[in-house]
Amino acid sequence: MNFLKRNLANIITLIRFGGGIAIIFLVPLSIPFYIVYGACGLTDMFDGLIARKLHIESKFGSIIDSITDLFFFTIMAIKIFPTMVELLTIWNWIIIIVPVVLHIVAYIICAFKFKRFSSIHTYANKFLGAVVFCYPFTFIGRIRLIYEIYAIVFGIEALYAAIEITLIHILSNEYNEHNKSIFLLNKNKEIENQ
Repeated sequence: MNFLKRNLANIITLIRFGGGIAIIFLVPLSIPFYIVYGACGLTDMFDGLIARKLHIESKFGSIIDSITDLFFFTIMAIKIFPTMVELLTIWNWIIIIVPVVLHIVAYIICAFKFKRFSSIHTYANKFLGAVVFCYPFTFIGRIRLIYEIYAIVFGIEALYAAIEITLIHILSNEYNEHNKSIFLLNKNKEIENQ
């Protein structure tokens, strides 16, 4: 297998990292911003898909994907934070901040219990990624009802995803990055024991 094919998924992930750097220099919520942002979203959708289809999945790829996601969403938060401060109510902030804190707690639990960085990609976390990704688009036209309702949707989904990952870490005896849901935890244990 040639170098490009072996590393295609990681290259796509690194394009998202480059897009995050480019966004630093773009005007928030401008057309160029949305173009780069959209391209970064596509790379996030396709890197894992390509890795699975080409059978080139790796722990390294999973880790750089998680780190790139964290970097990208941190840059995004910094870039759109002033707009969010201007537009969101205190209740919107509470709905957003509580799940973020719980996600941090899940990372801390994993770090202490399993002595590693957590990169579990549950179904809920993948869906949350899509919800978070779409959030900046709710600011187009600045229609309050749209982004306030979306903040509630985000909060509910983020809370569920954070609680699920926390429970997976608490209930698991060993770290398994392939846990897709708390509801599949016993099934994953059965597969591991076979």
